[in-house]
Amino acid sequence: MRIFKLFMFAILASALHAQVAPPPGWTSQNIGDAIVMKSPADGGSAQAFLTLLPPGRPMGEPKTWFARQVMALAQAAGRPTDSSDVREPRPGILLRVVQVENQYRVKIRQIFYGYPVAHGMSIAVLTVPPAFGDHDPQLETATHYVQELATNKFEVAVTQAAGAAAPPANHGQYVTPFGRTDIDLTYHAKGIIPKERDVPLKAVYVFVGFAYGASYGGVGTTMTWGQQAVQQLLLLWANGVAAKTDLRGGNLAGKYQAEGFATMDVANPAAVSGAPFGRWTEDGTAVHIQWNIGAPTELAKNGDNLEAKGERWTPFHLPDGDLLEGTFVRKMEAGLRSQAIVLRKDGTFVGDGVNVTMGGSLVSPAFPERGSGTYEIRKGSMILYFANGFTQAIACVIDKAPNGGAKTVLLNGFPFERVR
Repeated sequence: MRIFKLFMFAILASALHAQVAPPPGWTSQNIGDAIVMKSPADGGSAQAFLTLLPPGRPMGEPKTWFARQVMALAQAAGRPTDSSDVREPRPGILLRVVQVENQYRVKIRQIFYGYPVAHGMSIAVLTVPPAFGDHDPQLETATHYVQELATNKFEVAVTQAAGAAAPPANHGQYVTPFGRTDIDLTYHAKGIIPKERDVPLKAVYVFVGFAYGASYGGVGTTMTWGQQAVQQLLLLWANGVAAKTDLRGGNLAGKYQAEGFATMDVANPAAVSGAPFGRWTEDGTAVHIQWNIGAPTELAKNGDNLEAKGERWTPFHLPDGDLLEGTFVRKMEAGLRSQAIVLRKDGTFVGDGVNVTMGGSLVSPAFPERGSGTYEIRKGSMILYFANGFTQAIACVIDKAPNGGAKTVLLNGFPFERVR
């Protein structure tokens, strides 16, 4: 351990822009400007993940800023169900633990560390799967590792993409929650297709079953490959374009659309030249699809359904033209802040925290955390037109009550339940 500490200090002191070595036995990779480290499997399937983020510049009191950043990051990962207070286990290190339930109802722990560095405050996130106990040796390794990072004030440097020309100094910079960068790492809302270019859908089908591909249950769980439970949509447009996408995220081999389908420009040949698109035709007995990538599909007509070996595609209704009335809340555990959207029949809305559906302020800083404006529902998208000019489409599924009213609105998989 002493040799490891000396080795770490040499690396950290030599150049902050260098790739930092992971703990012994762990693997490391860069994802954007973050560094993600994975613990050894040790014969099991569960692994812990340690994510090192670029430093942010605290606004106001650092402890309060850290608490807000932690909850924003946790909400982007799933539904927080419990959280600790911010504490300082060692001088100069802040810590907060949040339990998060991901979209597969798996409860994982996220341990957030914050410590001051030259350019603000660095945040490290240790994601712990359910199989790990409180005293697992890998957790102790990660904790000591972060303490060494804090002692040496290591910070992840924002670097320019390989091969890209360096921009002029102080020009073309983007301001992110982690500071300034010459690379735009934020999510940008996709443009809504103008109605004059909007090609109508002729039919939409859903398949619920198993398909071959890669699946990922979220950080803190492992990726699996093989037969996976999927919910897929088959979309057939009036101009002959076909697409196969996932109704929900998680299948890495699929093409889930977080914005819904109001942003798909199927009238543009360049936009539909790759996956998940193809061309479809039909006759009296079958639908024939030639995919841009992959083998063709033959689906026999059987009443309203389409069928192939091991597959049955049934008609599916994408919300389109709906106007809702009510207050819809994404309910959180006691002590945690819920998110809400008020939708009215006159096409207006008021939102509070709805930006969490697209990653929150850390991922999508242009998406107002609170605001109002008008909305429409088109092709499985809820399109929010904020009064400040920002527009965001969000994948939308409406679960209706027996009386026909909306009971739950799923926005990019996040459930907002009607409370009044």
